[in-house]
Amino acid sequence: MVLFVCSSTCLAQSSAVEPAARREIDAGNQAWIDGMKQGDVERIVATYTADAVDCDPEGHCLQGRSAIRKHMKAEMARFGKAESASVDSAGSVQQGLFVYEWGQAEARFAHGKKMVDRYLTAWRNEQDGSWRIFRNMVIPSR
Repeated sequence: MVLFVCSSTCLAQSSAVEPAARREIDAGNQAWIDGMKQGDVERIVATYTADAVDCDPEGHCLQGRSAIRKHMKAEMARFGKAESASVDSAGSVQQGLFVYEWGQAEARFAHGKKMVDRYLTAWRNEQDGSWRIFRNMVIPSR
């Protein structure tokens, strides 16, 4: 019964994602796709807040745009540009200034290299009205 009451309260505080937020989040996901295919780290990093935290599936986290940028540049140097990339959002919910989105991102590289990550991302509505990644977590596959 307690679980039912708690889950009902959480659902009552959540709502469908506003259309403007959905458009910005879709644009942010497209920026990741385009950035991976063009080797454009700056395009990807621009989707993060200044105080963003990005965590890999082992729980190692990077804090701030500069740390995320440095890591992404190293990864891009290692793998090169993606031959194809996609983001498949499985769902999202909005709670106030945050949209929580989950799904799967995939990139394929030369020589058969592939990256497939399930993710949970918290997007935050910034003071200028834009939506940026506040927290991103790759969900472990095991």
